[in-house]
Amino acid sequence: MKRSTLILLMAAAYCLAACHKAPAPEAAAAPKAEPIVIHGATAQATERSFPRFLRVTGQLTGQNDAVVAADAMGRVVSSPVERGTEVKAGDVLAMLDERQPKLALAEATASVELAKARLALAKNEQERNKPLAEKKAVAEADYQKLLTEVAAGEAELAAAMARHDQAQKTLDDCVIRALFSGVVAERMVDPGEYVRADSPIARVVDLTTLRLVLNVPETEVGALEIGQTVEFTTAAFPEKRFTGKLKFLGATMREASRDLVIEAIVDNADGKLRPGFFCDARIQLSEEKATAVPVDAVRIEGSRRKAFVITQDNVISERLVEIGDTRDGFTEIRRGVTAGETLLAKPSAEAGDGLRFSPAA
Repeated sequence: MKRSTLILLMAAAYCLAACHKAPAPEAAAAPKAEPIVIHGATAQATERSFPRFLRVTGQLTGQNDAVVAADAMGRVVSSPVERGTEVKAGDVLAMLDERQPKLALAEATASVELAKARLALAKNEQERNKPLAEKKAVAEADYQKLLTEVAAGEAELAAAMARHDQAQKTLDDCVIRALFSGVVAERMVDPGEYVRADSPIARVVDLTTLRLVLNVPETEVGALEIGQTVEFTTAAFPEKRFTGKLKFLGATMREASRDLVIEAIVDNADGKLRPGFFCDARIQLSEEKATAVPVDAVRIEGSRRKAFVITQDNVISERLVEIGDTRDGFTEIRRGVTAGETLLAKPSAEAGDGLRFSPAA
């Protein structure tokens, strides 16, 4: 009994000591965060004219692009050009053995001289007998025979001259020349080879003027006109934009693909472009009014484009925008911003939706 009473007294004393323990100090209050304020210049969304384009793809070809063939038979004795050689009209691409054509020409020349001599003899005989025939001193049949010999001599001379011209052509064709100025894209023969009249000798391409061959869908054909400007880029020069003029429209649609083949003429005086380049092109159709903002007012984040509109109470509203073409330092805004709204001129990385804005000092 005494033991239990002692335990109760000790528990009561412990509780009384706990009740009189000093309270724990309160946690210090966190400092209040200052609101983020974005400082900067502003720009105004306005209306400006932007061109409307038809975007197509195509390929460059040579204005003059020909595989020059031999027009004679023989063995190649020389070929002074290589791939990339610049040639002018009339420059030699290859030469054939001329010995046989020269012999044939000499024989034809001799035949012409023989025909001329025979004709001259026949004419002299006919002229000598003409007065006698007029006086009936020579039989009419004999005189007609003389006239026939003159006509035969004239025909023989004409045939001999034709054979002479053919022999001369064969000799001239032993020197194979470029038909127009350009660059040798490929040499197809080597000295010692034997070629026929249709054997390819070299491919020559005129690089000063090129054709851009484009395929236009049927639904867009109605907007095409001769003389429209065509702008295009190539993988070889991705940062440079080239231009040409629409010159040729196809007469019929291609049934398989339902598109029309058109061609633009491209000036290539500097020789940068090459036939065969694949091109992304756009044809300027017209101009339309659209909302525009300075180029720097659009922030690019990967595939997203953002603009930061400032509301009347100086709060930033972040907008995802769809952009179009760029002209004279302004970007077309197709969706996200309307004309008349104010936005950050050069949004920094800290700019965000809902933040306060304060004009830069």
